[in-house]
Amino acid sequence: MEWYIPSFDEADVEYLVKKLKIPHLLAKVLINRGLTEPEIVYRFLYPRLSYLHDPWKFKDMKKAVYRIYKAIINQEKVLIYGDYDTDGITSTSILYLFLFPLISKLFYYLPHRLKEGYGLNIQAIKRFAEMGISLLITTDCGISNKEEIVFANQLGLDVIIIDHHEVPKILPPAYAIINPKQPDCSFPFKELAGVGVTFNLLIALRQFLYRQGIWNESEIPNLKVYLDLVALGTIADMVPLIDENRIFVKCGLEVLSTTQRPGLKALKAISGLNDRITVKEVAFRLVPRLNAAGRLDTPEIALKLLLTNEEEEAYHLAKILNEINSKRQRLEESIWREAQKMVKNGQSVLVSNHWHPGVIGIVAGRLAEISKRPILLITFEGEIGRGSGRSIEGFDLFAALSQCANYLKSYGGHKLAGGFKIEMKNISSFINIFEEIIKKALKEIKPKLYLDAEARLEEITPSFMQYLSLFPPYGYGNPEPLFLSPPLTVKQAILTQEKHLKLLLCYQNFIFEAIGLNLSSFYPPPNPVQVAFTPYFEYWHGESTLKFKIQAIRGK
Repeated sequence: MEWYIPSFDEADVEYLVKKLKIPHLLAKVLINRGLTEPEIVYRFLYPRLSYLHDPWKFKDMKKAVYRIYKAIINQEKVLIYGDYDTDGITSTSILYLFLFPLISKLFYYLPHRLKEGYGLNIQAIKRFAEMGISLLITTDCGISNKEEIVFANQLGLDVIIIDHHEVPKILPPAYAIINPKQPDCSFPFKELAGVGVTFNLLIALRQFLYRQGIWNESEIPNLKVYLDLVALGTIADMVPLIDENRIFVKCGLEVLSTTQRPGLKALKAISGLNDRITVKEVAFRLVPRLNAAGRLDTPEIALKLLLTNEEEEAYHLAKILNEINSKRQRLEESIWREAQKMVKNGQSVLVSNHWHPGVIGIVAGRLAEISKRPILLITFEGEIGRGSGRSIEGFDLFAALSQCANYLKSYGGHKLAGGFKIEMKNISSFINIFEEIIKKALKEIKPKLYLDAEARLEEITPSFMQYLSLFPPYGYGNPEPLFLSPPLTVKQAILTQEKHLKLLLCYQNFIFEAIGLNLSSFYPPPNPVQVAFTPYFEYWHGESTLKFKIQAIRGK
């Protein structure tokens, strides 16, 4: 693996150091992440809700807000149609909670993953028309449903699409489309999760309704109470934690940590979480339980959990989700064992007729991570296969699926994840073409370890560490800072649990401990050694000790 170490213009570094009075090493980290102006740096280090962009810059925002206002005034029947994953469920929940006091005939609907599939479907729209629904609002879906929206229009339904997925060449004929990725949308940040787009709608709607006299000053709803749900959906959808997403997650984790929402309190309790919640805990404990409902059962269980005001019901629903998630884990391990053998044979498109379609996406993600290449899993029931894929940095999965569109019944997604349906008669041709696309792309994609800067160890001061503590929340798009050490002398090397490497390293007169998780293949390490590391403080009995977390090792 090639180690990529950025070079810096010292004038740019000095500019930030003098303007912000920050350490040189910190300035390098910021510049490496594209944060070169003092105002942008300040907004990154101290994110706050007042830094959110103007929601009225979304294309069609005015049309969407006015149409919803009309539905409120006329007390129309309105239905919110969401996706079955955590992003879709949280999007549906915040819009439903906001509109519920305003619309007496408000409904929601989440499709069944296995029976109906992703997005809108004709049979559901027929039922909505029979119910007398006049306004249909999609959340986290809809942008790829041209045929279904044409059908809805024919039945007299207005459709507002709230989505964030890649847009097709021909947009569906909806009444309004709120999607930052659509052409001519001037909203400056394009990488929102579906729940982030929905929250922007609520900001604009709240402003408009207040101006129309719907509430007086004391009645205006506080949108901050929805940020626990916004953070959940944003983390779940693995969008880059920069710009608005960083604000949503940073502020949302604070709300989630002290949430009074019965459903989330129950979910935290059954997941073994305390009051201080991190991105990792959300991603690996809360999100899988919420997603499990849509994967193996009905997603309404998760939505009801987020909407309920009753503690007893909340704990009952959380317990059900926990049991479903345990079943999901067992299924996942079974598929994982089988699919892993196929990947070792060099395949990227894996096919079976007995895998559970609700779980294959998770396995695809795990396989893509270890194999360092895009992975698709397809499971057939009869002549129709359902596929789910996960990608790696540098390979646009949605673009690749688009190249194979002639062989697919339907598809959707974004750069790192996608889903599709395919007929059995097309599977051989699809595999051949897709494997060739991957083979060609991987020749140009060389695995790289991206470091933020080369660090002199004397630069890792308490002041520097205090600034570094402002960088979380970490996640996709905002990883932990990673530094290149000078050559170090190895004083001691120990294997722990047969897979972790624990080192005692020496630099001049400075001796410190370092731990490399899952780096047993480097035992015994070269000496002297260079490490790619992240510094951290370990606290014990009121004392703090600086230690290094190692991500990679090389000889020097």
